[in-house]
Amino acid sequence: MRFGELFDLYRSLLTEKQSAVCDLMLGGDLSVAEIGDELGMTRQGAYDLVRRSLDHLEGIERGLRLCEIRGRYESLAAIIRESKRDLPEEFMSRVAGLLALEEGSTDV
Repeated sequence: MRFGELFDLYRSLLTEKQSAVCDLMLGGDLSVAEIGDELGMTRQGAYDLVRRSLDHLEGIERGLRLCEIRGRYESLAAIIRESKRDLPEEFMSRVAGLLALEEGSTDV
């Protein structure tokens, strides 16, 4: 699941080959052996490419932390929604506008 999240966030920062192997693994639900067949490489070569791609995605996340920030944002939004009856209406109105930027809704 984390692999998919990272791939969604950082796909454009991968090489063509790394992106292809991730697409095959995540979108095509292929095994490493099937990926090797699809890309014309050995199972070990496919495994190494998958491993390097995942390591690269994790390295990007360590630097940018967008996945972590998104998780914190979602947690904060959930806390605000759970507490909305206890918070001032003006505050909730302002927060609803900010949350709508991400979610496409003003329903906080």
